[in-house]
Order: sequence, then C-alpha cells, then structure tokens
Amino acid sequence: MTNSERKLFEDAHAFDNMTDKQIKILAAAIDVFAEKGYANTSTKEIAEKAGVAEGNIFNKFVNKRGLLHAIVTPVMQSFFPASMDTFVKTQLTKVYPSLNAFITALVQDRFAFLKQNSKVIKILVSEMLYDQEVRTQLTTEFTGAYWHRINQQLDSLKASHLIVDWSNIEILKTMWSITGGAILGYLYFDQQLSETSTDHAITALVKALSY
Repeated sequence: MTNSERKLFEDAHAFDNMTDKQIKILAAAIDVFAEKGYANTSTKEIAEKAGVAEGNIFNKFVNKRGLLHAIVTPVMQSFFPASMDTFVKTQLTKVYPSLNAFITALVQDRFAFLKQNSKVIKILVSEMLYDQEVRTQLTTEFTGAYWHRINQQLDSLKASHLIVDWSNIEILKTMWSITGGAILGYLYFDQQLSETSTDHAITALVKALSY
C-alpha cells in the first residue's frame, strides 16, 4: 500500500474502528491482490504478509470476499468521487489555448494519479471486468460536475475548431481507447508510463482528435 493509498482509506474513514492488526491485514490484502489477483490469492498468504494469524482475517472480514469489499467499497464510495471532484476543480475549469494543452493536462494528471494509486486501481479494474454490480456502481460515482465540465470543455474546443466535430461521447471513447492501452499495459504488463510513452499517448490523441 502506497502512502497515497493509505491516505485515501484514512480520508474515507475506512480505518475507523479497526485495530492496528486489522489495518495491517487490509494493507497486506491490497499488496497481494494487486500482485497475484484476487482469485489466485489465499487468506493464508495475506495473513503471512501481514504477520498475523489467519484467524484474525475471519474475525473482522469474515472471508476473502469480505476483505475485498473492505477495499473496493471505500474506493468507489469515497475516494473515487473525491478524486474526480479534485480533477474537475483543478483541470476542467481552466481555459486551454489549444487541443495539445488540453490533452497534455488531462493525460499527465491522470497518469500521475494512476502511478500514485496503482494497486487499488488495479484491484478495482479487475473487479470491474467480472462484476456487473461493481461496473454499475462505478459508473454512478462519476459526478454530475465531471460530465458537465468535460462536455463544456469539449464544446468550447469544438466551437474554436480545435477538436474534431464529433459527438462528445465519441471523443471521450477515442480518448479512453488510446489511454486505456497505456493504462492496462502499466497495470498488468509492467509497461512503465515513462515520459516518452506519455508523450506518445498525447501525440496519438492530438493526432486522432485534431480538427
């Protein structure tokens, strides 16, 4: 668990009413789930990583699924909405002079966020692939302010003839498809988000979306 990830659980009050031992278990679960995947992880491995007896896991979290929910729930209900709100306020309220400036700001911000919170994001993405309930809940956590601001930015860029005159959802799908490859490569295939790879993603997006 990174310092950023620990702070997100503290801010979400996920550690409230937890003992130090239980917090160690949660932190160990994040590390092992991110490294090996939920299905390939045993509670015995988590207990060994945390330096506690396996029975301590069952006392608080009941089973492995309960431990996963203790990770995913605060991420979706508190951390993710809060991070999106910060993103809206810091990146989507600016006036961008060019498509390159807009794309650069968004990609660099989101890639930095990914690096700081890669373990919990990897766990969440993995669950999204297999759990419809998680996908539905995550979709609802995108705040109205986010959709309003991103649509406003794209409409402004289109009005200035700085971006292709497509529907906003088509523009966003293109952005997600290009950056998604880099994100999945980083999370699952040890492909680093270097300065060069980040620049390549920005260049590809600008080329794809230029007016």
